[in-house]
Order: sequence, then structure tokens, then C-alpha cells
Amino acid sequence: MTFISIEFLLFLAIIVFINYLIPHRLRWILLLVAGYVFYATLSIQFIPLLLTSTAFTYFTGIIIEKQETKKQKKKVMLVGIFVLLFFLGWFKYFNFVNDSLRAMAKFIDWKYTIPYQEIVLPLAISFYTFQAVSYLVDIYYGKQKAERHYGYFSVYFAFFPQLVAGPIERAKKLLPQLKAEQSLSYENLVYGMKRIAWGFFKKTLIADRLAPIVSSVYDSPNPTGSQIVLATILFSIQLFADFSACSDIAIGCARMLGINLTENFKQPHFAVSIADFWSRWHITLSTWLRDYIFFPLCKGKKKRSEIYLAIVITFLVSGIWHGAAWTFVLWGLIHGFYRVFGDATKSFRQNIASFIQLDKSPVLHKWVKIAITFLLVCFSRVFFRSDSVAQAFDNAKLFLSISSWSPLGIVKAFEIFPLLDLVIFSLFFIILQLFQYIERNNVSTWKFLSKHSISTRFAFYILLILSVLVFGVSGNEFVYGGF
Repeated sequence: MTFISIEFLLFLAIIVFINYLIPHRLRWILLLVAGYVFYATLSIQFIPLLLTSTAFTYFTGIIIEKQETKKQKKKVMLVGIFVLLFFLGWFKYFNFVNDSLRAMAKFIDWKYTIPYQEIVLPLAISFYTFQAVSYLVDIYYGKQKAERHYGYFSVYFAFFPQLVAGPIERAKKLLPQLKAEQSLSYENLVYGMKRIAWGFFKKTLIADRLAPIVSSVYDSPNPTGSQIVLATILFSIQLFADFSACSDIAIGCARMLGINLTENFKQPHFAVSIADFWSRWHITLSTWLRDYIFFPLCKGKKKRSEIYLAIVITFLVSGIWHGAAWTFVLWGLIHGFYRVFGDATKSFRQNIASFIQLDKSPVLHKWVKIAITFLLVCFSRVFFRSDSVAQAFDNAKLFLSISSWSPLGIVKAFEIFPLLDLVIFSLFFIILQLFQYIERNNVSTWKFLSKHSISTRFAFYILLILSVLVFGVSGNEFVYGGF
């Protein structure tokens, strides 16, 4: 039962109906059962691991809080984090490390006998592990009190709207909302349904229409340079539409239950720098890495070189979190390099802009920065999308080749699009850009629509739903669901 299914919509409708029908004191039971049922439909074999991680984190948090000294608290916290990361490491990274050591042993002619293990990656383990780690760290620093109600804590760990692919929520934000009595609100129900519909729109009409086009190039043994350029740009659009759609649906589902989840995207492809990009893309992961990796690494550091090293390490962790492959490691390091290089050359670039008088045209200057940032992000995604390091470097060479960017070559590369698919995608992509244009003017698209007549609003909503039903394609899992 995935988000993009009739079964899920029926499941959600039943949960919302019962939630407001029963007394508040019983709602945590409903939400907990809903979370475990939803998870079981996707990955029932890992329910015991989810239960174990929940119980371990719950009791570890209480033990941390009961310690009398800071030193004792820290020891318990570190043990707790080690165990949680051990679970994550075993299931997600054992074979990655094992294969890397085997390749290294072969290179130096050293006997290595540990065999490959058939290990299945538990669904959502990267997401709920990070929530667990942040919970323990916040208790240690006194930012969060250890939750004593096991039921509410279990719901925090397995809240079904954001269990599979985030947003990665902090306990201090989600737990109080779960405990507060939420009244039935027409505004919440309507807003939630709008966000869900918008998520379906982006997933079925943008992301899943682009997925086979992108795959046809990246799975091809001999793609042209122009095809790699076009496919990589399309993959960036696909990835944004896919992941932001998942967040839209999660936020919409939670809102229908009276819960406000953190916004995870703020038009990242309109960022004016890599730093700006990471303040707009997967925001809950970016802030998690900032608070629990970067800030601790920078504590007491004053030298710029030490700060730069902390930046690189933080992005390295980001790459490893995304996937157990060297391509993701390289992707993370590339973004670390972008951030360091961007900071180190900031004054120089400002001087260049002033010298060529680009800064005298603020609008043009802004769009130049947006274009450069987008292309840098696209280049990094060559590594994100490629299946191996060798393929990634081959594709990167093609992406960087001047001939790959020839207008005629790009036009010819559009042959990967069936004509009808190209027309349909273009139409709905324009609608997506209109939405984003409205929001860039500091106006919520939904508030903008609310200012129009009822007939206009309903015409748009019907168009949205009919577009998904008639032209939407599905069958692909959410990309970040695999992390």
C-alpha cells in the first residue's frame, strides 16, 4: 500500500474518520495501529526491528535523563547512538564495506574470505534512525525531556504520514502536537486534500513520466553526450517532483489529522548558490546534519580550514546516508567541495560581477546565479543517478564535453521523448512552473486561488484530479523511499 494508490486513500479516509470520532485519549492507539499496519503492508518482515528500535530508544532516553552527571549522560547517549547506528550499518552498509574490502584485497593480492551476505534493507531505517539519534542527543543537551508515555513515543517513531520518507521530525515539535487534542477543522481537511492532490499531480504527471525517459539514457550502453545532458536535467526535475510530492502527501495526510509537519522543500532549483540550495532542498535532513554533525564538529574551531573540513565531513555523511555506494560518497564530496569553494571564492566572484557590471542588473545577476547553481547541482546528480563509479565518470565526461551542449545535439536528444509524452509533460510542467512563480511572489498558491470565485477554484481542482486520472502514470516507488 503505497501513497499513490486507491488503497492508501481509503486507508487514510478511514483513519481520519475514526480519529475524530473517538475520544482524544484513544487517538494515540489509532495512530499507532495505523502506523504499524501501513508499515506492515510495505515491509512486514521488519516490524520487529521497528519495534526493537522504538523500545531501545525509549528506554535509553529515560536512562540518559536519570543520570546525575553530564559525563554519565554522555556515556549512555553514545552507547545508544552506537547501537542505533549499528542496526543501520549492518542492514545498509555491511555489504558496501564488505565489497570494498574485497576489492581492495584483490588489488593488493590479499586473501579475503568474508562472503557476500543476503541482507535486505529495512524500509525507512535511515529516516527513523536519524529521528531516534536526534531524540537522544536533545535529551542529553536538555533540549528535550525523555517521553514517559510509551504509546505517544511509539507514534512519534511510526507516524504513518512521514514514516517512510520523512520529513525527519524532531520530538520537540511532533510529540506536543500528538498529545494536544486536535479538533475537526474544515480548513485542515481541505488544505490536506489539496496538498495530497498536488503531490499526486507532481508524482504521476511529472516524476513518473520522466522516470522511463531518464532510465532509457542512463541504462543505455552508449548514450550520446547531449542525451546525458538532457537526461540529467530531466532527472533533476524528476527527483524534485518525486521527493517533494512524497513530502506534499505526507504533509497533507498529517494536516488532515491536525498535525503540522515541517516543510521539506522551498523551490530548490531556484537557489542562487549551493548554500542556498541546501537551505531549500530536503530541509529536514539539511538542518539535521547541521545541528548534529556540523555544529558539533565546529565546536571550539576558529580556523577557516577546520570549518571547511567540518563542511566536507558533513556532506560526506549526507552522501553515505543517501546510499551504500561510492557514487553517493562522491556525490556528497562534490557538494562539500562546492560549499568550500563557494565560500573561499565569494569575494573574488563578487569582484568579477562588479568588474563586468553584472551587479548593476540585479535581476540578470540573480538568474545567472540560479542557472549556474542549477547546472552545478545537475553535474553532481550524474554521480547520484549512475549505477557505478566507472559509469559515473564516463557520464560526467560526456556532461562536461562542450560538444554535448550544442543546440543541434540537444534538439536531437529530445528524440528520446515520444512526441505525445513530450507534449503532455510540457503542459503539466508549465502548470508546475506557474505554481512556483506565484509562490516566489511570497503568496501561497492555495491562498491565491482562494481569492478567486468558487467556480474558478472548483474548475481548477477538477482539472487537477482529472489530469491525474487521465494522464497520470504510476508504478514507480518514491526514489527516497529506497534510502
